[in-house]
Amino acid sequence: MSAEFSNAYQEILLDNLMSIIKQNFVFQTQLKLTENAGKEKNELQNQYNELLAKYNSIEGEIKNIESYKAKANVNDSAHSEKQRIQAALNEQMKKNTGLINELEERKQEIQQLKEYISKLEEIAPSSKLKKINPEKVVAKEPESAVVEPAPTDLFKVLTDGSTF
Repeated sequence: MSAEFSNAYQEILLDNLMSIIKQNFVFQTQLKLTENAGKEKNELQNQYNELLAKYNSIEGEIKNIESYKAKANVNDSAHSEKQRIQAALNEQMKKNTGLINELEERKQEIQQLKEYISKLEEIAPSSKLKKINPEKVVAKEPESAVVEPAPTDLFKVLTDGSTF
């Protein structure tokens, strides 16, 4: 073998070795990046699974909260209805109390007027009363006209032995 061939052979061998080493470095770098990407992918997958589990559990809680919210809305409407009814009841009670007070006042006024009328009837002569209210005078006269005998007179008649 000649020296030139040997030099060219060694040169090509060295070039090939350098190419192989460069390819090996590139390949190892790609492997390392791929390993990191795989680890990151696994970590992201784990985080995704955790978040999905949390989401599912929160979703159930959201349904419970929505049902509580619906109940709260129903309670609010029931409370407002209760307030409306209570206000109407209070108003009616005030009106009722006012009417009862007015009725009592009217009864007292009627009673006072009746007392006043009876005093006036006692003062007025019977001839005037006949002109004003003939029914009252007629009703009063028979009461005063009827005279009942004393119980002692009746007892004497029966003990005498006389008959009617």
